[in-house]
Amino acid sequence: MRAERDRQYGNIFAEANSDERWVGDLGEIAFNSWLKHNKINDHEWILTGAAGRPDFVLANGVRLGVKTVKRQGPPYEDYTAQITARHIDEPIDQFFFMSYDIVSHEMWLLGGIDQARFLQQARYYKAGDFVHPHYQIRPGHEIYNIEIMKLARPDEWLSEVIGL
Repeated sequence: MRAERDRQYGNIFAEANSDERWVGDLGEIAFNSWLKHNKINDHEWILTGAAGRPDFVLANGVRLGVKTVKRQGPPYEDYTAQITARHIDEPIDQFFFMSYDIVSHEMWLLGGIDQARFLQQARYYKAGDFVHPHYQIRPGHEIYNIEIMKLARPDEWLSEVIGL
């Protein structure tokens, strides 16, 4: 999946060996499976021509951006979620965040937030800024970052977005 997307779009970032870019694709696979597990089958997963488009579109028209980061361990309450600054203007109504534990190979569903609230509450980090002592923003990798405690929990978010 990652190789096919790279053929279609290339890579818009300078890549480091530790990036593990496939984690974002794995997040989409897990999110699609989670929707199906919750008996939501009438959604579109945009796999081709996806550049500048949402990752998923629900039957009610809600456009979703699924964002997954890799970490070495499970999430803690003080963790944050992020989107790449270059993606801030994509046509998204809702973001859903996930964290992949690269050591234990576990995917954590963190929660979701609507784009407007995300933009109001997120902090922008430019190149050179430190998100925390072990994470400095590389040039071209600027982000918007929000505390995961500000996200709606996965099941609550899903009910809200689907309208259950």
